[in-house]
Amino acid sequence: MAEIPIQRKKKPLSPWLLVALAALALTLGAYWYLRPAPADEPAPPATEAPAALPPAAPTDSLAPPDTAAAVPNAAPDARTTQGQLLLLVSELVTLADRADLRDDPAVREQRDNLTSATARLADGDAQASLRPGLVAAANLLRAMQQRAYPALDEAAARLVQQAGQLSGRDEAGAEQQQNHAFLQAAGALLQAENLPPAS
Repeated sequence: MAEIPIQRKKKPLSPWLLVALAALALTLGAYWYLRPAPADEPAPPATEAPAALPPAAPTDSLAPPDTAAAVPNAAPDARTTQGQLLLLVSELVTLADRADLRDDPAVREQRDNLTSATARLADGDAQASLRPGLVAAANLLRAMQQRAYPALDEAAARLVQQAGQLSGRDEAGAEQQQNHAFLQAAGALLQAENLPPAS
């Protein structure tokens, strides 16, 4: 009697397993693509609406040599929001490099975030969003405040909240007003942090 080889039939993969794997791949891809950058993290909630602070006086000081990549070679046009932001960045980087602040890891991290967030603006990219730079500027001011200026806690918290509400665009009048109000508040806080810390 001849033996008949018996082979088991291979079961095809369940279509639901393929659907689940495809959904997992899409979810991971969407997370990777849409996750917020460190500079775009939402601000902590505040209980009050931000109050307008007095405008900052514009300064024309030069940034230290190691920050040349973050500051354009030509002077930015201070009439535009982008130009005002770049002037603020120059002053913030100079302040963050002050001896009593540069050794703080949080200040260093936020300084690096700011220069990264504004690199495209500094290179003259008019299409770059302002929001990452505005948020990073607020976060750096907050880190410096936490390091040396405890009395400015409320103003720094309001500024971070205000930055989180900005769209990053500058076309409409309302957006320009919001950006201008933020830059005024940031300039006022910068002036306060330029003073020697209270001992």
